[in-house]
Amino acid sequence: MPIYLDSPMAIDVTDMFCRFHDHHRLSDDECRDMCRAVTFTRGVDESKAITEQAFPHIIIAGSGMATGGRILHHFKRLLSESKTTVLFTGYQAGGTRGAKMLAGAGSVKIHGEWFPVKAKVEVISSLSGHADYLELTDWLKRSQVSSSTAIQLVHGDPEALEGLRVHLQENTSFSVGVADYRSILRI
Repeated sequence: MPIYLDSPMAIDVTDMFCRFHDHHRLSDDECRDMCRAVTFTRGVDESKAITEQAFPHIIIAGSGMATGGRILHHFKRLLSESKTTVLFTGYQAGGTRGAKMLAGAGSVKIHGEWFPVKAKVEVISSLSGHADYLELTDWLKRSQVSSSTAIQLVHGDPEALEGLRVHLQENTSFSVGVADYRSILRI
């Protein structure tokens, strides 16, 4: 079955994943095999061309909570089809389109227009896109990152970010902060 990776950021990460294969479990050959099995849709026109596929296929696209990105265009075309399955692979924050779909919403609003949800909506909750706070703490302690490096937390719910900041301050030698909304970090 054809598989399309329709997310510029995910494609960039996949490229980086393969470039640094010596830092994870997959060999260079395994990374190349993985990439050969997927069609990367790097441009908007390639993404739009997926809509012409009349046969079964898999589209992997962000965003994870269905709040933006190319996935919305695919949803507009496919959510009303009972033969479609939407598979979320992570946490869906309350109020997001993804959470509403998982709760059984009969329709969702996309780009100002309502679309019926007849697709089967599922979730795999055991997958996570990141380590938990204990794994992050352990990784930082074992890393060769200089303890003079300042850490800025930039993604997550405000309460969780503050909790992680306090935990890391107390359990590592790093200076840890939480980036302000719309702040610009210069690296």
